[in-house]
Amino acid sequence: MKTTAPYQFTNWAKNKSCTVKNFFQPETEDELVDVVKQASKIRLAGTGHSWNDICLNNEALLNLDHYNKVLGIDKDKLQVKVQAGIKLWQLNEILDKNGLALSNLGSISRQSVAGAISTGTHGTGITFNILGSQVQEFTLIKPDGEIITVNRNSGNNLFNLALVNLGSLGAVSEITLNVVPSFNLHDQTYVADFDEVVNDLDNLVKNTHHFKLWWFPHVNKIVVYRYQRTNEPRNDSRFRQWFMDELLSVGAYRLLLKVGSINREWRKNINRALVTKFISPLNRIEKSYKVFNVPEPPLHRETEWAFPLASAKQLLREYRDMINASAHRINFIQEIRFAKADEYALSPCYKQDTIWLGVYNADNFGWKELLTDFEQMAMRYNGRPHWGKEFMLANKVYLQSRYPLWNEFSSLRAGFDPTGKFVNDYIARILL
Repeated sequence: MKTTAPYQFTNWAKNKSCTVKNFFQPETEDELVDVVKQASKIRLAGTGHSWNDICLNNEALLNLDHYNKVLGIDKDKLQVKVQAGIKLWQLNEILDKNGLALSNLGSISRQSVAGAISTGTHGTGITFNILGSQVQEFTLIKPDGEIITVNRNSGNNLFNLALVNLGSLGAVSEITLNVVPSFNLHDQTYVADFDEVVNDLDNLVKNTHHFKLWWFPHVNKIVVYRYQRTNEPRNDSRFRQWFMDELLSVGAYRLLLKVGSINREWRKNINRALVTKFISPLNRIEKSYKVFNVPEPPLHRETEWAFPLASAKQLLREYRDMINASAHRINFIQEIRFAKADEYALSPCYKQDTIWLGVYNADNFGWKELLTDFEQMAMRYNGRPHWGKEFMLANKVYLQSRYPLWNEFSSLRAGFDPTGKFVNDYIARILL
């Protein structure tokens, strides 16, 4: 086991950091158990792909980058068993080589599987749940070192309570996922009028397997992504992938973001040019994980909230109008996705079909003001924040009012971790 003492941790977005006395990277479950048992205070940090302080503490960090093996693939049961630290991109490639796939994915694949599950990470598609819905079973190392198995079919409510756990119940060790035969997606991407898309939103959401939107603020157009599952063969070319996904989407976009930071009033025209000049209609068929996952974005600030689907049209119009009427000058996409209601206690989709609205900005200028304005609006719409992203105004009282099983989860956490070994400022702020 590799141990670094002390260690400076900085998250992916470089907006949160801490110095811990010890940074542990176990390679076996025995090592993982020993670290958990011996620590007085500890948190888990995967890729650091959370924008808030969920990972931070001053005592110890547990990183599972070397605890990332595939332990077994059962093609008959369509299940795969993995160690908790495996990254989604690693798992996607291994599954693909075995003719398998995850049924749904988010836009980014750099997260560890355990981290994505524990924070309620999601993809898009109104008939698909959050990523954790693909879990059949996981083992959890409790703060005292006891290993328990949590199974979807156990007959009690533990699975639904513990799946989205914010790293507050212990350390997830091994995970068994339900998978599907590999499949292709037909990706139809195009630009349309904002109001026309919102007016037709019910039809688009209902009749697209995986539907999402990208809105570039200050522009009356919106980018529409319709992903349909298909048995048709792939037709995407390596040249298009390189030219669009690497040269333009990564290189040219980053350059335009820098230009927009020279004079923030230019951002309106830059966004307009991106939507009307550079994003052309796309009609391709490609492997599912390659369509779900977009090129890794540049560093940016991010919040994302889940809202009842019934409020989607009014929500999108009000957000657009709020931005247009304000002094905000936003230089990054705003991502809009959809997910099916579920039964997981701390899932933002608990008991509600959901529209997710992601608010991003590529620099810190005006971010606090934008976050404040958006959160005030979000709470009027009874929104629930993504656990791995920034939120500032939503305190424990508000969060408790939005989650019917909040007290049940709090009791479970207190029973699992009576000494507060896995409690940091983040957990204390929202749960204690």
